[in-house]
Amino acid sequence: MKLDFKALIVLLIPFTLATYSVNGYADTVLNMVPGSRLVERVTLGAPYYVLPVSSIRKVNGVIAAEHNLYLTGELSAYTWQVVPGMGPERAHLTSLSQLQDAGAEVLFDCHGRACGSSNQWANQVFHESGLYGLDEQQRYTALKQQVPQGVDYYALYTTQRGNRKVYLHFEHLQGMTQQIGQ
Repeated sequence: MKLDFKALIVLLIPFTLATYSVNGYADTVLNMVPGSRLVERVTLGAPYYVLPVSSIRKVNGVIAAEHNLYLTGELSAYTWQVVPGMGPERAHLTSLSQLQDAGAEVLFDCHGRACGSSNQWANQVFHESGLYGLDEQQRYTALKQQVPQGVDYYALYTTQRGNRKVYLHFEHLQGMTQQIGQ
């Protein structure tokens, strides 16, 4: 049986898309809106993970969250550029609803300027400069969920940049072996 190049491509495209779908999305608890683009995905061991459970403020000359949970486990982090036409509030609330429907409970939630500086969230908390956006167009939620293996923690952050592009960043800490401190 002889296959030409075009026939081979037609056969491989669905397999490539299925592999991308499995590797890019199946391991997250969020189902993103079709048309959203996965910009970055990172999975790594997190021996020292800081989950902010308050706004970012300047306290004693240091810009940081006043209250944090210090955790350890396996971290999966995802950043999506949300489909054009969907605002940051709707993207955030849609994702938050999915997490709550799965049994996650909100530990902390803020939006707009009440969260603090978007620059600080992007660069100091998430280490993703591409998340820097308009302070009034940001939202952050920290959640936790009881799972059969223990407790999972989530950080959900959305922002709209000056160019009107909306980004959603999601971090999932699972297999938490210990809570280092508060």
